[in-house]
Amino acid sequence: MATSPETRLKRFLHYGSELQLYQPGDRLAQNHFVRDNLTAVSDLLADETKTPDAIVAHIVKAYSDGYSAHPAGLVFALAVCARQKESTPLRVAAYNAVRTVCKSLDSLFLFVKFMSELAAPNSGWGRGLRRVVCDWYASLDAAELARLVSSYCTRYGWRHRDLVKSCHFKTDDTAKAAVIRYAMFGLKDAREKFGDRPEAQQVLAYLQAVEDLKHSQDEQQAARLVEIHGLTRQHVPAHFHKSREVWSALVPGLPLPELLQSVRQLGRMRLLKGRELLVGQVLDSLQDQAALADSRLHPAQVLVALRNYQASGKAVPYLVTAGAQIPVVRVPPPPPPNLKIIECLHMLLHSSFKMLVATGMRYLVALDVRPAMWAGRCAHCVSVSPAQAALLQALCLVKAERDVTVLTFLGDQRLQLLQLDPNYNFAQAEQNLKQMPGGDVDLTVPITWALNNKKAVDVFVILTDTHVKLPDSIKPSVALGKYRTQMNLPNTKYVTCAFASSKVMVACPSDPRMLDIVGFDCHVPSVIEGFSRGAF
Repeated sequence: MATSPETRLKRFLHYGSELQLYQPGDRLAQNHFVRDNLTAVSDLLADETKTPDAIVAHIVKAYSDGYSAHPAGLVFALAVCARQKESTPLRVAAYNAVRTVCKSLDSLFLFVKFMSELAAPNSGWGRGLRRVVCDWYASLDAAELARLVSSYCTRYGWRHRDLVKSCHFKTDDTAKAAVIRYAMFGLKDAREKFGDRPEAQQVLAYLQAVEDLKHSQDEQQAARLVEIHGLTRQHVPAHFHKSREVWSALVPGLPLPELLQSVRQLGRMRLLKGRELLVGQVLDSLQDQAALADSRLHPAQVLVALRNYQASGKAVPYLVTAGAQIPVVRVPPPPPPNLKIIECLHMLLHSSFKMLVATGMRYLVALDVRPAMWAGRCAHCVSVSPAQAALLQALCLVKAERDVTVLTFLGDQRLQLLQLDPNYNFAQAEQNLKQMPGGDVDLTVPITWALNNKKAVDVFVILTDTHVKLPDSIKPSVALGKYRTQMNLPNTKYVTCAFASSKVMVACPSDPRMLDIVGFDCHVPSVIEGFSRGAF
């Protein structure tokens, strides 16, 4: 059966493509967000049984579920709905949904960018776009508006000044008006106009601290400004990016996901050596269980941060073309990773598994454990081996679900049960997996094993590197169809993960219950979870 436009839209919302293939990567950098890559909206409009509100409801639900690997896809879909000319009710519904989907400043600027790119030549903003941008600015209190205006001056080629002028934003709130004046003309002009107004003194003092930080050359003064006024990392000018004092002021207030992304950078800047104050602050933040609960951190995010930090101590190879006359510049090797930081990241990884939510599905997971899985590197995430990515995915399922069968490929169409204790931490499970013998991968063998053992399975998950086909094996789609019929399980799904590959075609194009994944990033487990739940 052909894939419905509704399913194609859900795929795009959850991983940025209408195809049944998830591939990590920066969709914006790849110029992926163009109208031709999202045809489901026009197809749904052509279907008289689908209402405009239902199309926008899919976008809002995908945002609320939180499974989307590329949230920019939600914003683009909303922009496509707002820019189309066929249905006025759909445009109205899309504009009404902006306040829900585009809550962050980044998503608002992205929506404006997409609206501009999708617009006809020489066309203006229109009342709908002006209204939603005005409503967004009006929904913020003065202090939050000052923080956002001063920390994110430009995004995606747009400035606050551009948005305010284009939407004709006006406010009767004196403090907000002072912030807008700052965004339009700078602090000096804002002080001249609102300096004598008591309501504006607090935000003007905050904006003065931001300007003082920009022009300061004293690390101690900069650190005090960050600490006293609660300034963020985005406020810090480039000449303080390697300052130990400034980072010591920043780290206690960093959200846990942002801190994880910064650990490798801090290590390579030699700021995490020995028993320095900054090391203790990072350790305290990584061990904060309340911050972990608030962050909705996924174990995959921790594993990627851990492996990136462990790899940060390796010298970068320097390639010179044969015969080239280039003077040798000796660059000191990066410092080795701090063992206490690594230990703390391992503990955080173990704790983050507790944040997983069960889907209630019955899983059969088949792992490729050949030596190549340990020696290779994942596409799009070279610090993680395919074996580590496979083990993480298996542990996520074993620790979160009640019914998970884990098998390993032995070759010659044989499988072996793998006992993964839910109480294992990642290091213990890794040592256990390294002792398992491995062989060639046949993608149909797990299906045959389940059929022969009368094992009811809702989702098959195959985890390998690039080894996804044997010459004499039948197609997985054929074996899966046989399994569905004989087991009377028509909704059984099949996921193929080729972590070291850049291209794989296992899923049958006419079977929406099959999914291919190539490469690895921190979103892969969430994509599998959303697919298993029936989100797309």
